[in-house]
Amino acid sequence: MHNTLSNQRIDGHLDLAYLAMQGIDLESPSPDPARFGVNFPALQAGTCKIVFATLFTEMGCNEAWGYTNVDDVETAARAARLQLRLYQGLESRGVIRIVRTQSDLMNWQSPGPIRVVILMEGADPIESPERAKWWFDQGVRMVGLTWAKGSRYAGGNAAPGPLTAAGKKMIQALDHVGMIHDLSHLSDESCAQVITLAKSPIVASHSNCRGLVPGNERHLTDETIRAIAARKGVCGLNLYGKFLANDRIASMDDVVRHIKHVREVGGAECIALGSDFDGGFTPNDCPVGAQRPEDLPTIESALTQAGLSAHEIAGFRSENWLRVLRASLTNI
Repeated sequence: MHNTLSNQRIDGHLDLAYLAMQGIDLESPSPDPARFGVNFPALQAGTCKIVFATLFTEMGCNEAWGYTNVDDVETAARAARLQLRLYQGLESRGVIRIVRTQSDLMNWQSPGPIRVVILMEGADPIESPERAKWWFDQGVRMVGLTWAKGSRYAGGNAAPGPLTAAGKKMIQALDHVGMIHDLSHLSDESCAQVITLAKSPIVASHSNCRGLVPGNERHLTDETIRAIAARKGVCGLNLYGKFLANDRIASMDDVVRHIKHVREVGGAECIALGSDFDGGFTPNDCPVGAQRPEDLPTIESALTQAGLSAHEIAGFRSENWLRVLRASLTNI
């Protein structure tokens, strides 16, 4: 049984391996909390018991997580495997528990290691549709076909375009093995095609509302929010200030505004968290009161003051992500 009103939280998007590759010690408190807020002690302080942690690779980047271009398949795959091994190493030492099946969600609120759902942010590391099963067998449970710059499978929010022929085959392969589809970072054209073609659950792990911050394909249209809701998915709230308000410093009011907008368009079962804390920005780039994992209770207090019910806030806190996981993960 699970307690709907538990204070244990789920965060749908954190770039943990990316942070570790920058030399950040995830197992110790941050020595510079103004620049880096995410680590396991901080997540425990914020009672984040399940987090979606990425395999993030970046095209045109010379860092350990980078690869040259869409044809540089092996480098992209190597970068993602390096991050995969990092998570597997943390699990072997008992620091985390990777969520692979429904049984890994049992007693998730109990004391013990943080549970991690592995999310691939940009699918260029998947060498071909036939290799989707290998990545699934390694523990990956959610895939977004592209990061901002586009991939050989899909257009991105900074590189508009449709799905490629390989992208359409990849959707079928991801469906076949049971991956969740992540719409965050897709171009509008590719996003619409994924919604049409994909059979498995769809979510946006870390995206906000274009109706409130217009002019950027990074954010979700109301039409996309409704499509996610119709498939019983969720929209994970991104706490980067520039994704919450245009041309001004974002506030907690903006955080509440985006959550309420998703609720109005897609229903309360669609609201969730995908903070992206430290994912290329610092705690100081987030709204005051919503800058790091320890601040998450403050968001829920603001939602209470804004009139959301305890049941709706429990959905945002954990229950809506749990529903998606229970619907998509196998029993074995």
